[in-house]
Amino acid sequence: MNEELNTKELAKLLAPFLAMTALAAVLVMLVMLRFLPAAGGAPSVVSFDVIKYTNAQRAVASTFVKPSADIAKANELLLNLPERTRSAIEEVAGHGTLVVVKQAVVQGQTDDITDAVLKKLGLPTNVPTADSTAAALDFAPTSLSTVYAPRNSSAPVETGADGKQVLP
Repeated sequence: MNEELNTKELAKLLAPFLAMTALAAVLVMLVMLRFLPAAGGAPSVVSFDVIKYTNAQRAVASTFVKPSADIAKANELLLNLPERTRSAIEEVAGHGTLVVVKQAVVQGQTDDITDAVLKKLGLPTNVPTADSTAAALDFAPTSLSTVYAPRNSSAPVETGADGKQVLP
């Protein structure tokens, strides 16, 4: 009987500690779910400008055309460049990061790692690139209804001074 009393007294003494431990465990779980990224969640995304990368290669390869002492350096720099580029992109972007082609980004901003990769590879960073959004805004028609309207439709078609169709 004495053992039962001791067990009951021990249970009464430990009950608040067990309840507090369970509450603390629940709070820790909630904090982890709130502030730590979920496994298999959305990866971080960065962009890489392939046009700038290609122009940097061209800038280095142009030394083969010019008579200079930098040909050996250019040859060494361009040797195995694709393999070194892949590892440089992964190192700069970080493990598990999704790398997209900069010209394919339609909406939103991503960190551009192109210059960091070019520096790591020893390629020049002061080379031109193309802004794909400028081309899309300059050349895309604003209304496709007149372009794709059937020939016998009543959609208005503007013509220029030379009599050719003009996009709206």
